[in-house]
Amino acid sequence: MSLEDLGNIDVSASSLLPSTLLSTASSIRTVSRGEWERNGARRPLEAFDGTPGVFVMPHSNGNQVLAIRGYARLTSFTGVAVTLDGVPLTDLYRSSPQYNFPGINLGVMSQMQLIQGPGSALYGSDAFHGVLALRTAESDEPGQQVAATAGSKGYVEAAARHAQAFGEDSHWSLAFSANGQGDQTRTASRPGPTGSTPISVMRENRFLAQTAVLKVSSGDGAGWKFSGGLYLHRYGADNFQGLGSRLAGAQDLGGLDTRFAMLQAGFKKQYSDQGSLDLKAYGWRVDNDLAGRLQLPTGPVQRDLYSRQDRLGLQAIYRDAAPGWRTEWALALATEQLNVRDVHVVMHTLTGALLSDKPNAASDARRNVHSATLELNSRLGRHWSAVYGGRVDQYSDFGRHASPRLGLIYRPHDDAALKLLYGQAFRAPSAAERNGTANTVLGNPDLKPEVIDSVELVAIQHLSTLHWQASLFKTAWRDGIAIVFRPEMRINQFQNVERNRAHGATASVTWHHNDWQVEAGGAWVASRNASTGAPYSIYPQRSVNVSVARSLFDGIARISLAQRWMNGFNDIPAGDVFAPERLPTYGRLDLSYRHAVSRSLTLTAVVRNLLDRDSRVPSPLGSVGGIPDDRINATVRAAWSF
Repeated sequence: MSLEDLGNIDVSASSLLPSTLLSTASSIRTVSRGEWERNGARRPLEAFDGTPGVFVMPHSNGNQVLAIRGYARLTSFTGVAVTLDGVPLTDLYRSSPQYNFPGINLGVMSQMQLIQGPGSALYGSDAFHGVLALRTAESDEPGQQVAATAGSKGYVEAAARHAQAFGEDSHWSLAFSANGQGDQTRTASRPGPTGSTPISVMRENRFLAQTAVLKVSSGDGAGWKFSGGLYLHRYGADNFQGLGSRLAGAQDLGGLDTRFAMLQAGFKKQYSDQGSLDLKAYGWRVDNDLAGRLQLPTGPVQRDLYSRQDRLGLQAIYRDAAPGWRTEWALALATEQLNVRDVHVVMHTLTGALLSDKPNAASDARRNVHSATLELNSRLGRHWSAVYGGRVDQYSDFGRHASPRLGLIYRPHDDAALKLLYGQAFRAPSAAERNGTANTVLGNPDLKPEVIDSVELVAIQHLSTLHWQASLFKTAWRDGIAIVFRPEMRINQFQNVERNRAHGATASVTWHHNDWQVEAGGAWVASRNASTGAPYSIYPQRSVNVSVARSLFDGIARISLAQRWMNGFNDIPAGDVFAPERLPTYGRLDLSYRHAVSRSLTLTAVVRNLLDRDSRVPSPLGSVGGIPDDRINATVRAAWSF
C-alpha cells in the first residue's frame, strides 16, 4: 500500500471533517469487502475477528456482541454505537443495536469502520466503548454483480447488486443478499454444580438472514445533491445458546426473530472548497421476538419477549474553514425521538399451551434528544495539530450531558504520527433500566448516565513496505448501572454503583515484500470492577494474530494462512451459581485462496479451523463450559461482475 493509498483509506466515521489514518484523533479499523470475503466472514462482526483489542463474543439467542478493550460482561450488548449509512441504530428499550440488528448481510455492504474508544463527542450516548459504522454500496457506480456461496454443514449465501444511471446526474441501485445455515450439532457440557449428573446441551445454531437496500442519488457538484434509501432486513435464529445454565439448565436454548425497516433521505450542497451543508432525515422500526427456555420447578417452559420500537431523527451539519486561524470546523445540530411502542412477555409450555401474557413496564416509553456537536481541527505549527470539541445532549427524561474530546497530533514526517488522545463518553439509562421488569428487577427513574474517561497514546508509521501501529490506553468508568439487591424491599433494583478500570496495549504490523505479505497483531488487556476488585474474566487477557499471504500467477491469485490465539479467560462470569472455570487457549488456523479467473469472474475458497480444534469461547449469560466454536468448515464462493 502506497502512502497515497494510506491517505485514501476511509476513516470518515471518526470525524465530521476530512481526515486520514494519520491525522484522525481516534483509533479506527477499516475493513473492505475484499478482506471479509477472503477471511470467510458470514456476519458483520466476524469481519473484526483478530482486531487487536476487540473481542467478538457470542451472546444469547443467535446474536453476537463486541467487547472493546476489556469489560466483557452480561451487558456487553450495550455501549457500542452502530450506524447504517450514518443512521444510528441504538434502540431505547435495551440501548442495544447489537441485540436488535444481528446478521445484516455482508452481501449488501461495501465497507465497515470500527472506532475503539469513546465516541460520545460525535455520536452521543450510543458510543460508550466504540462505534461500528456500516456502509452499503453506493448507487453512483453502475454495474451488476451476482455471487453465490456454498459451504459445509448446509451454509449457503446468495447476493446480487444492480446499479445504473437514469436521467442527468441521477443513479439508482438495488442490492439483495441472503445467507443461512442448517443444523450444526454443537454440544457443550460440564459437571453439575454439586458433582451431580453433567449438564449437557446440544445446539443446532440455525439461522437465516435476508437484507435488501434500494438507494437513489441525484445532482451534480454545482447545486444540491439528493440521496435516499430504503432498507429492509429479516433475521431468524433457532437453537442457539439461551438464557444461561442457571436459568435454563439442560434446556439452555434460545432463538431470535427480527424484522427491520428504515427510510432515509438527505440533501447536500457544496458552497466552496471547504464550505458545505448536509441535511438528513431518517426513521426506522424494528419488531423483535427474543425466545428462550426457562427451567421452572414444574418443568421447562418457553419464554418470548416481544418488543416493537422506532427511532426518528433530523440532522444538519455545516462544515467550513477559518484560514486565518488555520482551523477547519464543523457544527452539527440534531433532534431525535425514540419510542418503545410495546414490550410484553409470553410464557407457554413446550407443547404450546399459553401460561401467561404480561406487559412490560417499559411499554410506551419515549425519549426526545436534542444535540449540538462542534468539532475543530487546528494546525498549531509545522508538525503539530489539535482536534478538539465536544457534544451537548439535552434529554427529555434526565437532563443535559456534555462530552468533550481532545487530540494532540505530532507529525515528524509525512509518513508518521504520534497522538495523545482524550475522550469522555456517557451511556444514558435504557427504558428497561429506568422502568424495570415486573416482579424481577425494580426500575429506577433517578438513574444517572454512566460515564467513561479514556486516555490513549498512539504511534503509527507507514513506510514503503512496512506499516505499523501501537497504542497504550487507560479507561475509568464511573456510575456504572448494575442490579443491586434491596433487602428492605426484598427485590433487586438498577442503581449507579459500579466503578470499573481497564488498561492495556495493542499493536499491529504489516510487511510487504514482492509477492509476500505478513501481518501480525496482538493485545494485552486487563479490566476489573474497581468497587470489588474482581476482574472481568471472560475477556481474553492476551491475544495474538499472525497471517502470511502470497500472490500467485502474476497477481491473479492469492493464498493465505491466518492463525489466531487467545487465552486468559473463563467460561462464564464470576458471581453465577456455577463456579467459573478457565478455558483452554483458543486457537484457530484458517486457509483461504482467491483466484481471478477472468476480469468478471472471481472464485474464493476458505477453510476455517483447518486443524479442527475443539475451542470454546466465554458465555456472558453463564452457559457452563463456554460456547463451542465452529469446527472445521469450508466455503466456496463465485462472484461474477458484468
